[in-house]
Amino acid sequence: DDVNVGTKNNSNHPKKEEAEAAKCIRLLFEHRGSKSKEVTPGTLYLRSAKKNICVSCGGGGHHIRHYIIPFSYRTLLPEEYKLHMSHDVVILCSDCHLEIDRQTKIRMKNMEAELRSKMGGKAASSVSPFVEDQQLSHIRSWAIALVRSREKMPTEKVERYEKTIRNYLASVCNHEEEKEALLNGKDELTKSQLQTACSVSYRVTNPNYVAGADLIVKSLKDTDSIEAFIIDWRKHFIDTAIPQHMPEGWRVDNPVVHGSWTDADRAGVKSE
Repeated sequence: DDVNVGTKNNSNHPKKEEAEAAKCIRLLFEHRGSKSKEVTPGTLYLRSAKKNICVSCGGGGHHIRHYIIPFSYRTLLPEEYKLHMSHDVVILCSDCHLEIDRQTKIRMKNMEAELRSKMGGKAASSVSPFVEDQQLSHIRSWAIALVRSREKMPTEKVERYEKTIRNYLASVCNHEEEKEALLNGKDELTKSQLQTACSVSYRVTNPNYVAGADLIVKSLKDTDSIEAFIIDWRKHFIDTAIPQHMPEGWRVDNPVVHGSWTDADRAGVKSE
């Protein structure tokens, strides 16, 4: 039952012919999938050659990887969907990618705006990652006014503006003596102090902000909605790119979940 495998000549080997014959090994069992020659929709795509050309125009120049389901959405989907996404990553030339990416971003923006509108309330206030702090905005604009037009302003307004600015500068000051001087000072604010107030950043982080991608993916409540979401993006790609060179067997309705190919599909691929 022992099988000897060897390729070198050995003077101690009893029979050179047996050593030469041992180069060939015969399997005594039939490997899995050897009988599975039927081509199913799944095996057609999995077995098909993936050409290194733009799937839209067929161009063979500089290529860019394109995610049919936008990458910002893809990364937030459950793991079983992300593992299957090679089906929805294609090659485009730079010109085709530029136009298709533009159309993709327009659709994403419209989808997110529509969802925020439907949700209303807090979602409507979560559009921008930053909001304007009215108090800080006043500090900045009043400091600019004092720098530019102090001599033309009424005394009462100058004093009011300076008091507000002093209170702000004192609130962000780390030195007690300087803080005390700001709060009790009677002299005009210095040029340096006013410049600090003019440079105040009045745009602050929006505590209600939710990124569009997070909002969209969180709205997908179950497997049916996720599947419909992926299928819709595949349809959008077909309608936008009008691809003429997709891999053989690629279909809009191919499985969207990793591991959902049939046993026949997997066996057929393993037998290759």
